[in-house]
Amino acid sequence: MGHSSHQQDPVVVIESLQEFYSDILEYYDELFPLDPSIPGFILALRQQIGLDPQQKPADTPVPFCRLLGIGCATGTLENRLAGMQFDVTGIDRNPQMIETAKRRMKRGFSTARFFEMSALEMRRFLKEGSFNIITCLDNMLPYIADETLIKKFFYDAKNLLADGGRLVIQVFTFDENESARALQLPERSSLRVTLTRMHLPAEEGKKTLAAELQLGNGRILQLARTTQLYPLTRSDIENWSREAGFTSCELYGNFDGAPWNRDGEYTVAVLG
Repeated sequence: MGHSSHQQDPVVVIESLQEFYSDILEYYDELFPLDPSIPGFILALRQQIGLDPQQKPADTPVPFCRLLGIGCATGTLENRLAGMQFDVTGIDRNPQMIETAKRRMKRGFSTARFFEMSALEMRRFLKEGSFNIITCLDNMLPYIADETLIKKFFYDAKNLLADGGRLVIQVFTFDENESARALQLPERSSLRVTLTRMHLPAEEGKKTLAAELQLGNGRILQLARTTQLYPLTRSDIENWSREAGFTSCELYGNFDGAPWNRDGEYTVAVLG
């Protein structure tokens, strides 16, 4: 007798987001390739704050632009910037991601430093006033999932920035009125795998992340619905950054500098 074609697809349920990331690490860079416009955006910011090595007066030391990448994952952006005369530190709470970033660094002779650390611990371990640019991209901030702790994040980032420094945040554009409905995120796929994600309404105005990774062999890795996020809106970013001592907030729709749009997929905020 032949095998039944209706054999049940094995679904593996993974309890936490960090375990899920560890399990999809092999595919991470295929699913989340570096947006090619980000390095240029960061370079322009460096120029804006007066730390561009090309602009330095003769006979003066090269100014170092110190950058902290929060939630750096496999370090693709951080290693790229280290090759552009940035002094780079990357932190991520996932140990496997950090190991991958370090391996890459050695292979590419990068000068970046990578540490296993969460955004909530950074002020304990990193030096006050020591960074010129801090990045927190790929919708990472909402996963802190607690209003008080997100406010703390803004204070901590402000504390770590040198005078004239900038904090760059990228989040999904969450609408004040949409916390009650489910939101399907754009699918991400490569030749080998497909990732589907949804934000489902949860209690207290939060969202729950539903995620599934479909492998070519029919296996499915499914994230248990335990991961919550706080739908950080434009006004949250403006108000909480002001409370933390930031005095400017520039908003864009993407890293090409397109104007912010409430219907756009992303919100990019540059706080100074």
